[in-house]
Formats: sequence, structure tokens, C-alpha cells
Amino acid sequence: MTPLAKGLGLLIGAPIILAVIFVTYFNATGEDRMRSVCKQLTPGMTGAKLKVFIEEWKLAGTVPESGAVLLGEPKSYGRHTCKVTLTAGAVTAAEYHFAD
Repeated sequence: MTPLAKGLGLLIGAPIILAVIFVTYFNATGEDRMRSVCKQLTPGMTGAKLKVFIEEWKLAGTVPESGAVLLGEPKSYGRHTCKVTLTAGAVTAAEYHFAD
């Protein structure tokens, strides 16, 4: 192999390998992270506190007045989520949900 071919192989191959490692790691550890997030969401938490919690953890999701919302983690592309049920602006339940 010529030095140019080695350099191009490294220039193209390294980002591909790093991307595969990144995706694999965050998907493999996503369940544990989201389970710990769901445990921190307690029944009775207000919608305002939930909004602050979502911003702190950088989760994807919005807070409805009533109903259910899936709070996803962008690192795992939404595969590992926390299903939060709200009634009258307060959290009534939070459980881990695997979206696959």
C-alpha cells in the first residue's frame, strides 16, 4: 500500500469505526440510563417541574396537560424511553418503555 492509500484509509475508516462504537455504546447502555431517569419521576410531580426535568436531562418530549408522553433520549435515537402519564397537569405514573 502506498502512503496515500494508507492515509485515505485512515481518514475514511476512523470516523466510520468511531460512529459504530458511538451508536453501539449508547444503545447498549441506554436501558440503564432511562430506567434511572424514570425512577426520578415521582407521582405528584407538577408539569412545570417535569419541563425543568426534561431540559436538565436533555430529553425529547413535550408536557401535555393530561395523557401520556414518551420522553426519549436522543443518544439512543428514541429506542429507550420513559412513558410518563399525566392527569390534570401532574405525573401519575412513569415507567421504562423500549421502542423497538
